[in-house]
Amino acid sequence: MIYAMLERAIRAGSSDGVAELVRTTWLDPLANGESTLSAVRHPLGFTCLPVLRDGRRGVCVHLFGERRTPVRLSVSPFHCHSWDLLSHVLYGYVGNQHLTVVPGSTYRVFDTRTTAAGDRLVPTALTVDATAGAPEHWAAGTAYELAAGAFHASTVVGGAPAATVVLGLHHPEKPDLTLGALDTPAHRLTRRLHSRAETTSLARAARDRLAKGTADRLVPAGRP
Repeated sequence: MIYAMLERAIRAGSSDGVAELVRTTWLDPLANGESTLSAVRHPLGFTCLPVLRDGRRGVCVHLFGERRTPVRLSVSPFHCHSWDLLSHVLYGYVGNQHLTVVPGSTYRVFDTRTTAAGDRLVPTALTVDATAGAPEHWAAGTAYELAAGAFHASTVVGGAPAATVVLGLHHPEKPDLTLGALDTPAHRLTRRLHSRAETTSLARAARDRLAKGTADRLVPAGRP
């Protein structure tokens, strides 16, 4: 099972093994036009390749820095998932900023209801205060975990291209939540599908960057 193989490779610190699995299983078929999967433009600004859904388990490849226009958020970037996440950085640098949330009056908590068409954000009666920690940055070949229910935001360094492969274990009893302004009404965020040509182009770019990163790691220390 590819999920178990990826998890073992990530936890063993085998970055080249992870890269090879991602490339041969998903990026190559997409780049060669052999897969019908469509990349999804996420409301938070990155591109998602939802490559595996198997019961409570899922795998996505997230591509950062590929979008050319700024993202206008209707709420804050801080949110929590109903998934336990294990993220491995394939190339570039990815930041993860944790948030401490306590009862208060600064933000309203929104229930995020995700469908294939997008996300419906529904305000709840709960309001909170929040304190953001300093972003932790993770380089290519490293991994980090995030428990379901932990508020956070993902960032990239200077908008430079980066990619992660994310393994998720779903907890259906836990909600997906987002923080927003107190007076923001319920609203819907769309998730636009990329065309077949766009998906192929994104996969090719990701495959090329991944190959370059792997080659760089294979150059002996002290070599130019």
